[in-house]
Amino acid sequence: HEQIDKLVQKGYIRREGGKARGISVVQEPVDTINSLVSVPIIGKVAAGQPILAEENIVGEILVESSVTRNGRHFALQVQGDSMVNAGISHGDLLIVRQQPIAENGDIVVALLDDEATVKRLHIHGGEILLKPENPSHAPIVVDSDANLRVAGKVVAVMSLASKKQNTI
Repeated sequence: HEQIDKLVQKGYIRREGGKARGISVVQEPVDTINSLVSVPIIGKVAAGQPILAEENIVGEILVESSVTRNGRHFALQVQGDSMVNAGISHGDLLIVRQQPIAENGDIVVALLDDEATVKRLHIHGGEILLKPENPSHAPIVVDSDANLRVAGKVVAVMSLASKKQNTI
C-alpha cells in the first residue's frame, strides 16, 4: 500500500474510485536504462601513499555508455582515504579514461616511478603537486627529475557499498 501511495503522490498512477484494484497508469517513468558497456578492472590504486601499480585484469564492470563515450577506459579499486572529500572512498571503483595528459584541477591516476596513486593534479608555474582531498594527508611534490606519467583522468566513481555511480 505504501508503494502504491508513493506512485500516486508522484503522479505515475491514479486510483479509480468504485472499482476493486482500480488503478490506471497516468505517466510513464522518464528514467530509461542507458546502454551499458563493459570496462575492465585492472587492479587497485592508492588513495594515500603510492603503491606498486598492478595491471592485471581482475574482472569487469558494466558502466553506462554515456560515461565512456570518448576513448578507452579502465577501472581501478581504491585503497585508502586520501580522496574522501572528493567523494572517493576506500573500496570504490574509479572509472578512468586512459589519457597521457590532464588539466590543472583534474582528478588523475598518476604513475610516479611506477607506483600508482589517485590525486588532484595541481600545476602552478613550474611546480607540480598531487594533492589529496583529505587534510590528514600531505600533498606529493613532484620533483623535476621524478618520472611522472598520467595514466588517465577519473571520469566516474562507483561506490560498491551503495551501488551508486557518480560522474566527475
